[in-house]
Amino acid sequence: MNRFLKTSYLVFLTFFLLTLTINETSLINIDNVYSIIYTQWFSFLSFALIYPSIAIGDIIYIIFPLFVILYFFRIKRRRDKFYFIIKIPIIIYCFFYWSWGFNYNIKSEFESLKTNKYSTKDLYSTIEYYIKKTNDLQIELSESKEQKVESKLSFYQIRNECIKSIKKSNWMFKNMQINSFPVKKSLFSTPLSYMGFSGYINPFTLEANINYNIPDISVPVTISHEIAHQLGYAFEDEANYIAIETLSKSSNNYLSYSANLMAVQYLLAEIRKIDPELHKIYIRDLNIGVIKNIQQKNEYYKKYQNRYEDFFKKNYDIFLKINNQKAGIKTYSLVVDLLINNYQSKIYESNSDST
Repeated sequence: MNRFLKTSYLVFLTFFLLTLTINETSLINIDNVYSIIYTQWFSFLSFALIYPSIAIGDIIYIIFPLFVILYFFRIKRRRDKFYFIIKIPIIIYCFFYWSWGFNYNIKSEFESLKTNKYSTKDLYSTIEYYIKKTNDLQIELSESKEQKVESKLSFYQIRNECIKSIKKSNWMFKNMQINSFPVKKSLFSTPLSYMGFSGYINPFTLEANINYNIPDISVPVTISHEIAHQLGYAFEDEANYIAIETLSKSSNNYLSYSANLMAVQYLLAEIRKIDPELHKIYIRDLNIGVIKNIQQKNEYYKKYQNRYEDFFKKNYDIFLKINNQKAGIKTYSLVVDLLINNYQSKIYESNSDST
């Protein structure tokens, strides 16, 4: 028995050191191997969890801490309690990175668009393009410049349309073998609202959990953002970009509007940093109905604003920085680089074709 215990502890320690080495150093590169591991792991979990409508990962988050506490108090020897306290975070750490977290270490095909080398002229032409698209879609959907866009689609209908849009855009994804996407309403939607989050991917069950309190117009982009994470795209700007790109091409105008509206908001935020007066001019270019949809989003955030939100955001900022996203929580807004460079590349290709 002692020999078995020693062997098991040795295996446990070796596995932990291997995980730590892969994650914290460049001594071992498993990019190609991990993509295969992740695809197979996700395929297995999605097959098992696609049918339950309830978020199994959320239930585990409730049950697991209770199990740990109860088990801890059943341990009699102090030494064993100490080992237990050490083992639990190590198990969570290893499970997190092998289940999903190593995606933070893998570079994607979008790296070429992350140049951060664009002129203000490029920024202006890009936002003008997205403003026109957003205004046109808003009129088409609400039949009036003054009415905000609303949808009669259910959460599950929107989810299915988002998945359909993702699948039509297979050309841009590295994990083409992934076909099923468990997307569910989070049991923790109200806490998520107070924490300032629209959704999250559970790194242990790989379910996409959506905050059902968010405005309806935000649901499509949030779902598609989390599906991008399920596909293995860990960086927040890339997940935003995938959501915008795939939904913009959707045959469902409501989804396309949701995507273009988000693009406009990020681009407007960037212009406000550079030229607040020009920001006001671009706001005036938006249809009244578009502005009402933006106000709808702002009212939601004001409703749940609280003193603890900054605490959660700061901790998440640290988490992202630890996991190769140097800009931390600002990584979300770096989607601006991707949008501008993608739009400019389209113009370049169009001009090349015409010549």
